[in-house]
Amino acid sequence: MLFGRDSFRKKNMGKYIIGYELGKQYVQMSYLKIGEKEPQTLSMVAGQEQYNIPFVLYKQEDKNLWYIGKEALAKQKEQDGILLEDLLGNACREETTEVNLESYDSAALLALYVKRSLTYLSLIAPLEKIAAIMFTVENLDLRTVEVLRKMVDFLQLPQIMIQFMGKEESFYYYNLHTDVSLWNNQVYLYEMQRGKLTSYELSLNRQTKPIVTLIEKKDYDAFPKVDELPETQEEKELWDETFLKYVKEDMEEKIVSTVYLIGDGFLGEWYQKSVRFLCTKRRVFLGNNLYSKGACYALWDKVEPGELSGSYVYLGTDKLKANVGMEIIRQGTPSYLAILDGGNSWYDSKKEWDMILESDNRLVFRITPLNGKNVTQTQVVLHGLQMQKTPLCRIHAEVYMETPQCMKIKLWDKGFGEFYPSGGQYWEESIEL
Repeated sequence: MLFGRDSFRKKNMGKYIIGYELGKQYVQMSYLKIGEKEPQTLSMVAGQEQYNIPFVLYKQEDKNLWYIGKEALAKQKEQDGILLEDLLGNACREETTEVNLESYDSAALLALYVKRSLTYLSLIAPLEKIAAIMFTVENLDLRTVEVLRKMVDFLQLPQIMIQFMGKEESFYYYNLHTDVSLWNNQVYLYEMQRGKLTSYELSLNRQTKPIVTLIEKKDYDAFPKVDELPETQEEKELWDETFLKYVKEDMEEKIVSTVYLIGDGFLGEWYQKSVRFLCTKRRVFLGNNLYSKGACYALWDKVEPGELSGSYVYLGTDKLKANVGMEIIRQGTPSYLAILDGGNSWYDSKKEWDMILESDNRLVFRITPLNGKNVTQTQVVLHGLQMQKTPLCRIHAEVYMETPQCMKIKLWDKGFGEFYPSGGQYWEESIEL
């Protein structure tokens, strides 16, 4: 759970939560005033749907002046300096970035861009009015999580709650907040940026409770890799035929309720045949602010879950696939201690607590997959802890996910007051889930 729901709402009434998409070429920001239901997306031109902010940073040569977005692109044309692109990708690849013979921490440059971009919201939601931000990125692997956490440290915004999620999960939350009729069956999202086509197929397993939602990602390598949209009739027909071939293959023998087409690659209306096929017994939507809105919805659901939130669970590649707990005695009564909850993001799955051992130096963890099958019990032995001499021992435990599959367990011997002093022992164990 991200926040205590009631306290968060009371404390931040009138403030905003932000859904922030960190793309490769651009960023987007959607915002939701706490207490309202529908997020809005920041447009760079009032009254128009110009949501994309170029994800570039420019440093003027011989001066400590930095510019972002369209201003950065304009400055690049006017004067000497260096333009930095793909700031998140670069930070994931390189610890430092060379700019005019100076070295900068790549995560610090990412934080510089993000902090300056938030000023675009200043007339709507200045920093002191922002309660939380959900960043959504394409790949939420271990390295990306490390970079984003480092970025948060550089942002120095302790008053703002900050979380991360993958694009697939943003897609899930966007669907969860649309009319149920739009996702009675499978849903497809096709995203095209600079000639790169990717699809996300959302499907539901209604045989489980809660209903498990899965999203399968697919890249189409054979699609024309060009930076420009097709101009000639021949080029448009080639793109249209290629796209139509893919969607027919994807949807063969499937019942698809809704299709979303997002990204700059779908500008120009070159996909006439494809749209006619897609619109047959399906709803089709064209736009490009789905991910940032989905991130906004996700944040709000963590504060105030909607009617459907408890009925569905999303199981993506960054989600914990099992519940972890222990059978314990609490106030003389057998009880279950929930440690890690399946369905949560692995990088947010952690717990610390104290417990008292009586005459046994073993801990047994119960691992229950979300499908309820193949429940296992894993035993951790505290070697060297002699319970015969120390019949009562307080243990401090810390459990967290080190990777999406590996659970780390850390245990400290805290003794039991003056009667049984601590031996200063420490144990560490890794368990594959």
